Amino acid sequence: MSILDKLNEEQRKAAEKVEGPVLILAGAGSGKTRTVTYRMAHMIKEKGISPLNILALTFTNKAAREMKERAEELIGSEAQNLVVSTFHAFSVRLLKMYADRIGYDRNFNIYDVDDQKSIITKIKKEMNIGDNDSSKPGVLANRISKLKEQGIGVNELGQQVDLKIPANKIFAQIYQSYNETLKKNNAMDFSDLLVNARKLLDDKFILERIQERYKYIMVDEYQDTNDIQYEIINLIAEKYKNICVVGDEDQSIYAFRGANINNILNFERDYKDAFTVKLEQNYRSTKKILDTANELIKNNKSSKGKNLWTNSSEGEKIKVYNATDIFDEANYIVSEIRKKVKNGASYKNMTILYRTNAQSRILEEKLLAANVPYKIYGGMQFFQRKEIKDILAYLSLLNNRNDNHNFARIINVPKRAVGEKTLQKISEFAIEKNVSMLDALKYVDEISIRATVKPTLKSFYNMMESIHSNLENLSIKEIFEQVLSKTSYIDSLEDNKEDRIKNIEELLNSIIEAEKQNPDISLTEYLDMISLTSSSDNIEEDENYVKLMTIHSSKGLEFDYVFLAGMEEGLFPSISFDTPEEEIEEERRLCYVAITRAKKELFISYASTRKIWGRDDNFRKPSRFLYEMKQDNLEYVGGRFGTLKRSSVAKSVPTIENFNPFSKGGFGRKVELRKVEKTENSKYKVGQTVIHKKFGSGKIKKVDTKSMTVEFKVGEKKIALILADKILEN
Repeated sequence: MSILDKLNEEQRKAAEKVEGPVLILAGAGSGKTRTVTYRMAHMIKEKGISPLNILALTFTNKAAREMKERAEELIGSEAQNLVVSTFHAFSVRLLKMYADRIGYDRNFNIYDVDDQKSIITKIKKEMNIGDNDSSKPGVLANRISKLKEQGIGVNELGQQVDLKIPANKIFAQIYQSYNETLKKNNAMDFSDLLVNARKLLDDKFILERIQERYKYIMVDEYQDTNDIQYEIINLIAEKYKNICVVGDEDQSIYAFRGANINNILNFERDYKDAFTVKLEQNYRSTKKILDTANELIKNNKSSKGKNLWTNSSEGEKIKVYNATDIFDEANYIVSEIRKKVKNGASYKNMTILYRTNAQSRILEEKLLAANVPYKIYGGMQFFQRKEIKDILAYLSLLNNRNDNHNFARIINVPKRAVGEKTLQKISEFAIEKNVSMLDALKYVDEISIRATVKPTLKSFYNMMESIHSNLENLSIKEIFEQVLSKTSYIDSLEDNKEDRIKNIEELLNSIIEAEKQNPDISLTEYLDMISLTSSSDNIEEDENYVKLMTIHSSKGLEFDYVFLAGMEEGLFPSISFDTPEEEIEEERRLCYVAITRAKKELFISYASTRKIWGRDDNFRKPSRFLYEMKQDNLEYVGGRFGTLKRSSVAKSVPTIENFNPFSKGGFGRKVELRKVEKTENSKYKVGQTVIHKKFGSGKIKKVDTKSMTVEFKVGEKKIALILADKILEN
């Protein structure tokens, strides 16, 4: 009897094909994790393949942990030798072994988005640059990350944009200074982890060792890979070509962060002899939910034609509610939640999904007023809280003495009367002596600063030295306790002291748990682990409260009851009149993901009035996606209009040409748009290079009175001139 006998026919086909390239197109709820883990068990138990030769990559710690745990159930202790991790964790694994080959110490620190923004803020201040929409630290950090992952460094930037333009020149200077700061601090941001791991594989010695170690590669959620992840995977797989990718093109929803759907669509082109199998039997949802999802997604040209089916019951119709306004919508959702609980359902089995985080405020208010327990995911993460960041900054500086960024954060935490001028003097001295700012304090008497502050700085240096000198003999818990004790950090807390102490206690619990799982864990390994933690890792599925989150955050989760709010044109899909079809398809995939989170019932709502930029918009129209769903499966349950009727467009996909935001249904009469005169005087010229906030660098191929055509890496895009300044960064 084979391990694989417990799989259905298609799952078995996917799991027993071990040699060569394999493409598993796994629909939502089709048991892909089960298939992948049984495949690993089959390889090890029945094919005699060493777990040391298997590499499994995915996108969240939660998914990696689940995969590893399931493998252990099937394989036993041998599963401990499997490498099952996220792309970023695998990159860290490589870099901790070989970072010195590219000029880093192996104890480098990992900077998060807050650290990035803080460094950029400091650089802007030094350069005397003010804030506007395009130069906000968050915007600049995002742009830098995208450029890095597109392989565009500071040196290549001049080939992409005209550096004679002042804004581009300033950005290039910020980009360069930012990179130099990180390198000097022996630190990497999240994009650097991928970029530098990819750089390591250019070293033939390293590549050969990695290829020999990982002869069998499995990649989960392959549709979410970006170009640099694609390169890493294919370089490792190049020698033996034993690569199995699992994914669903219909759930590709991360283009905004660089995911390239073509990676999965073109797998059979990349590997001509690929074995392809579709997993279409769904074990999660009712027939009505699946039929509705199928009907919607078939409108996407990028779909490879999976058709989800189930042996489950028909299930309830999907409830659609047209609210008068957002307050009515929130009241409806809360009312339905309370009805479900009254009939025996649990809060923990419910979620409210929305397109943007801004939608959560009114929902929160109504849930609170109704005494319904809830928790929002995707807001401030635990490790981003000030008190946690402060303590971790101490630990990071102890781990990496070159980390000037974290030195600057904690030199005045608790308050030590070290002003900016003093900090600047320390920095200048450190540069002159070619040492870190921490090590510069060893020579504090040589630094031209106020005599009154020197004893404080000496005390700080001696405290850090006393802990650092004994670092190898201390557990992480003991290091943590010494930091709190020697700094009197808790005594220094002022506002919200009780809550902040609880958070610090929770950090201690995190350390204790990490040491329990791995008694030999080092400070470096612990810092790496928490740096790679994401918000989805902290979803406590058994806690009895309603989960609120964006649809993007819900990927990979499932709930008995799903409430999808804000199903309105312009909000979901989030589009404008010039939105390319590719973006509409991505929004449709996002809707498909939302629908397929539901196991038993799905509730959809939209408001006829919603505040936009502080003003009431009284012409909100139902989303085109509602028209694309199987109407027999929808039940209109009241509200302002009560019933949603199809327009004369019938079953065809609504288009911008026949979309009328002022008609009741939203579709029908063609709208005559006001002409915008923008001719030869346009600043955009044929041959000019521009940078799109989403698609990256591109070259203008054609310009007419109303629009221009730009060739990007992902293909040609048509951009209305009236919107060009808003969506292009150059």
